Amino acid sequence: MKKDSKNIIKYSSDKIFYYGLEMFSFLKRDNSLSNVDKVYGIVVDQSRKPTFYAELSIPDNIDGRFDVLGLHMFFIFSRLKNEEKIAADFSQSLFDTMFVDMDQSLREMGVGDLSVGKRVKDMGKALLGRIDAYDKAFSAEYSDIQAAIIRNIYRGDLPHLQQIRRLIKYSKGTIENLASISKEDILDANFSFTQAI
Repeated sequence: MKKDSKNIIKYSSDKIFYYGLEMFSFLKRDNSLSNVDKVYGIVVDQSRKPTFYAELSIPDNIDGRFDVLGLHMFFIFSRLKNEEKIAADFSQSLFDTMFVDMDQSLREMGVGDLSVGKRVKDMGKALLGRIDAYDKAFSAEYSDIQAAIIRNIYRGDLPHLQQIRRLIKYSKGTIENLASISKEDILDANFSFTQAI
């Protein structure tokens, strides 16, 4: 992949966590990855479960929904990160699909054309930062996971400790459950989020 510092964001962690996700590559989306929209639909449906907002005190607004969606995107990216190139291509296309959706949603909300591009780019950077933070946190100590959740889901606000513990338990359980599902089933959208919230 050709590097272009103007529109490509790449990063890796000490654990060789590497996505190479490319901003705005939806301009050249690979339509051969036919199940990407289905997987994105599964992720969106799960992230919109009322329990996250009604019982875990995550704000039920644009920011809160983006943050919960981003957490679930991380779950999928994390599951596919060590697979072969088709999985990397799938992850890229899933990322692109999310931001096509974000672009369309902002326009439907009446955000002006001149502002949409910058908003989407900022959201893309925010998601990539969260992915990196979650990868490091879920590979480390419980306190690191808690800090990442407070910072990236609750945006620094401190909910009840039991709510944080519940979200961490859900997140760890989801990662474990997805690890037990084959790559083929993930790519075929033949899976669901089964961990209780």
